[in-house]
Amino acid sequence: MIRAMFVLVLMLCSMGAAQAQAQTYSVTSIPEANFGDIVSATSGQTVFSSDAASGSVTRTSGTGVRLSTGTANSVISIRCTGSNLCNSQQVYVTVAHAGSPTGRLNYITAINIANGTATINNAFSAGSYVVIYLNAIPRDTTRTFLMGFVLPVDGNDSADSTGNALSQYLVTASRTNGSGSGSLVGNIRARVVRPVNIAKTQDLQFGRVTKPSSGSGSLTVTPAGVASVTGAGVIRYPSPTPAAARFTVSGEGGQAVSVSVPTTVTLIRGSSSINATLSATGAGSQVLTGSSGAAGSVQVNVGGTVPLTGSTGAGTFTGTVTVTVQYN
Repeated sequence: MIRAMFVLVLMLCSMGAAQAQAQTYSVTSIPEANFGDIVSATSGQTVFSSDAASGSVTRTSGTGVRLSTGTANSVISIRCTGSNLCNSQQVYVTVAHAGSPTGRLNYITAINIANGTATINNAFSAGSYVVIYLNAIPRDTTRTFLMGFVLPVDGNDSADSTGNALSQYLVTASRTNGSGSGSLVGNIRARVVRPVNIAKTQDLQFGRVTKPSSGSGSLTVTPAGVASVTGAGVIRYPSPTPAAARFTVSGEGGQAVSVSVPTTVTLIRGSSSINATLSATGAGSQVLTGSSGAAGSVQVNVGGTVPLTGSTGAGTFTGTVTVTVQYN
């Protein structure tokens, strides 16, 4: 009876020693991958790809535009503890989708990887996840590998909201049989804004005037649409009614834009021409009304001054002014 109890105690101690020798893995950190500000396409998805090693981002399809220039990769840190088996056993790592994307970001469709302080032995797709085998990580030591992403972004024809958006993935490290595992969720962020647009709502109309009886004069229409003349004998007729050109810039609320208006325009009638100077309100650096996640706008008005002399040809002069806008 005493001997049987002694043998049982020895067996329990032996099992405990075996369990203590098993190594365990933990994913200790995954820094956020931030794609920054992205202008969604007018329609259809745009796909961006970040490089694992450098973090550089390129557009691989679609017409969306990335405004930011920072890197967008992640450094995955994995630690092995508990046993000297850490020193000799490969690490089994899986990457899978996590949660549901928000805003106009979608699930990542692919990843690319590069060595950090850990060495990658093999990697392959396995259905809905990716398997990565790493060289052994020494006991009580942390090693890293790098990850880049293929990230689809919905277009402006999507019902998804603009503004801050998130896509997530789950990294799990374990023994090759799947035991002794640890997991951590990684975040991919971006702020997706709607495309910027500009529309003309009114042409610049200088109206009808007489030429100076002597010397020189001018006809001015301010950006507010107020007309005035200078010069001897210069008379402004009431019809057609003078008006400033008007443009509406629309896009993501609270977003900074740059509006460019030419300083001059050439008005032409047959072989005759007049060089008019332009003035504008709403030009230069502007901030659209509203806030991120909603539409915003800014009004641009363009007026100008037409020089007049006694030799200015009679007739109707016309010209074209191109106003451009882009996000800052």
